[in-house]
Amino acid sequence: MFCALPRLPFAGFLFLFGLILGPAFLLGARGAHADDLLTYRWQGVDRTAILHIPAGAAGHPAPLVIVMYGSDDKAANFQKNSGFDAVADRENFITLYPEAIDGAWNIKSRKPAINGEPVDDIGFFRTMIDDLVSRKIADGSRVYATGFSFGALMTYTLACALPDRISAIAPVASAINEAQVEDCKPGHPMPVMMVNGTSDDVQRYDGYIRSFGRLLSVPETTEYWRRIDGCTGETSTPLPHLNPHDLTRASLVQWTGCQADTGVQLYRIENGGHCWPRLARPDTGSGMDDPPDGPRFGGCSNDLETAAEVWSFISRYHGE
Repeated sequence: MFCALPRLPFAGFLFLFGLILGPAFLLGARGAHADDLLTYRWQGVDRTAILHIPAGAAGHPAPLVIVMYGSDDKAANFQKNSGFDAVADRENFITLYPEAIDGAWNIKSRKPAINGEPVDDIGFFRTMIDDLVSRKIADGSRVYATGFSFGALMTYTLACALPDRISAIAPVASAINEAQVEDCKPGHPMPVMMVNGTSDDVQRYDGYIRSFGRLLSVPETTEYWRRIDGCTGETSTPLPHLNPHDLTRASLVQWTGCQADTGVQLYRIENGGHCWPRLARPDTGSGMDDPPDGPRFGGCSNDLETAAEVWSFISRYHGE
């Protein structure tokens, strides 16, 4: 059972002021703790994760957002490029950036190994969550997961494997794959927010079939979660276009009338590529520097700040 916290839709403009002044202002205004590198012995090897605790989230159980990078990236790099810590510092939640084995998550279609055995990422994530909750660092009723590309696929895996620990998810730049759907039966109600570009040439909007299986299309994926969550209505709202040089157009599709206090929504980026959208900066008309995976993977919308929109959605929900 999920409980929805009432909150109005957030289009990113409140976050714009913070972007103009920069993350340094946000950190300076609230104070910042040095990040911790957590180490867990798992399957005979040391697994690590970067933990960011804002000053306003220290000393009591706080909401926890697990943020997962795409293939062959690194936790520290995605921490820098995702923009999540600035949102966490303002909203007083904790961010956790786990490190994958060999740059890949075990998501059914790719299985990195440790000593000849498949990597047990689910056990690793369960251990991290339980540790942070037991130490009263994280609020066990408000643990969320988000990720980019293959990190988005791992987000779906966590939703299916740990519905008793994960309260809402926000996968970015990937639909779910067929093997994950089969493994997820029977599906559990779960609030889901997605961000997907229609011109994504890596994790295609229309899906694909490859040697390791089939990636469902984005419409198939939203329909999968709509059915599980029992949603009965649908609305679509275009987002304001902030950068005249940006050839993408963003709209927010929301499924309504969902049961079990859940929700499903999709930021559909027309002409959008394989990227993590960041807001345009009004002084330059461009997005933030050094976007994850860069422009080589297609157009990157400047009409939403992904980290802020993710938090606006997932923060409405909590478990029992």
